[in-house]
Amino acid sequence: MLNLEPSRVWRYFEEISEVPRCSGKEEKVMEYILEVAEDNDLRSKVDEAGNVLLSGSEQGETPLTVLQAHMDMVCEKNSDVDHDFDIDPIKLTREDGWITARGTTLGADNGIGVAIALAVITGDHDLGPLDCLFTVDEERGLNGAAELDPTFVRGNRLINLDSEEFGSFTTGCAGGGKTRISLPVNFIERDSGDLLKLSISGLAGGHSGADIHRGRANANKLLARLLDEQAKGFDFSLVDIRGGDKHNSIPREAITVLEFDGNHSGFRESLRERFSVFIEEYRDIEPDMELGIEEPGQGEYERKIAEESSHGILNLIRALPNGVMAYDRRLESTVETSTNLASVKIQSGQAKILMSSRSSRDTKLASLRRRIELIARSFGAEVEQLEAYPAWQPDRDSELLSCAENVFEDLCERSPEIKTIHGGLETGIIGEKVKGIDMIAMGPDIEFPHSPDERIKIESVQKFWDFLLELLAALTVRMEK
Repeated sequence: MLNLEPSRVWRYFEEISEVPRCSGKEEKVMEYILEVAEDNDLRSKVDEAGNVLLSGSEQGETPLTVLQAHMDMVCEKNSDVDHDFDIDPIKLTREDGWITARGTTLGADNGIGVAIALAVITGDHDLGPLDCLFTVDEERGLNGAAELDPTFVRGNRLINLDSEEFGSFTTGCAGGGKTRISLPVNFIERDSGDLLKLSISGLAGGHSGADIHRGRANANKLLARLLDEQAKGFDFSLVDIRGGDKHNSIPREAITVLEFDGNHSGFRESLRERFSVFIEEYRDIEPDMELGIEEPGQGEYERKIAEESSHGILNLIRALPNGVMAYDRRLESTVETSTNLASVKIQSGQAKILMSSRSSRDTKLASLRRRIELIARSFGAEVEQLEAYPAWQPDRDSELLSCAENVFEDLCERSPEIKTIHGGLETGIIGEKVKGIDMIAMGPDIEFPHSPDERIKIESVQKFWDFLLELLAALTVRMEK
């Protein structure tokens, strides 16, 4: 037990951390939330997508405010950690004023939002009628919000609890869309050459929206560059290549298996020399970057990728854009447009590449995705571009924002930061479905989401809790006047 305050919030968070809830596998956390509703005499509904609505209001009564969070989490772990996200609980640990997990993502994104919403609606706070909306499959592309039954949003104001910096109010976010690239691969029987397995690991990774401006290395791009440059002096063949997984995570690790016939020591020495250039380039950003070289079992691989296909894969990865494409001209520190080369794998006779692109301008997003399509098709690849989700445009005349600013200034004796973010939020989609709804996003301090370094600041949870209750009370008074 963490034995932290506010006790109700942390109790719910600990219980949620016991429940498997990877994106697309939210059945058990859904059952948990419905059990909480039953135990507290709350009305509940589930739509066809699996989104859950809890209501503390009387039948037919319109809620003053909707609290919204998503049930799923990004399931990432370090390669040396034995953890099965389908059955194992998240192992919470307390370190220097933070709660983190042992070698896995923590799930504070957005487990703490779910816990806070449950603590509000099950508590005795006299805040007027409230609804809590819990969505599914947010992390894989805001899918729960996209399929949300709009009648579930019964109020005219919504507070999204999926922001990660206390004292900052998010009033807008980027839109985005995924691109799936499939490049045909020709295989041939392996020769008698030895196998070498190369890995790039130890990268910081992070959220492909929130952290893309930090200039962190992309393991897929680094590996392709390493192999491309190494090919100029040595003869080797690709046997396998893979890296990254989630569309919204900057790849931290990438692996390739090579067939090599020649001087092992000279080849390894050359690899390390080339990799030392990366270490120097990213010295202040990726201090834990590592190159691994080992010999896998010879019988594990029966064929290799033909030379032309090998060059095609590496050249395509190198040619595809990655990182920040443009900053907002009005707000120079804010990313306008970016893309993330999220994953690479060999599957079903093809090299499968997943790209995730974002922009606060729909036209820039469309232009970037067209560029990606043209590059991929020039290599002979097939391209599937999934429907983009919309940007959430800020409303500086928002009554909800005005009330939140006033409450925060009175409680904290400082002004909050009002910002738009480059990550995607469900509010953009909800705003499209429910015209005219007044929305804001907020939350406690969370660092390094979507990576095993994810952590939440303990004191910020108490501060956010106190603020949220004051805000809901102020909204109640305002509606009663």
